[in-house]
Amino acid sequence: MLALITARIPGPAVESADRDPGFLTLVFAVARTLRVGAESAFARRCALARSIGGPNPL
Repeated sequence: MLALITARIPGPAVESADRDPGFLTLVFAVARTLRVGAESAFARRCALARSIGGPNPL
């Protein structure tokens, strides 16, 4: 049965250029970096507020 199926396939499949995962990997890496940077900036602001005796935002 497999021989019959493979004999009917005209040729190798051609993948389009939009299937490149490099672009998505870059987008997710940038988003992760921005999120981590925002979280650490928030933590620094909280620490600064606590050190000067201001209200604790958490």
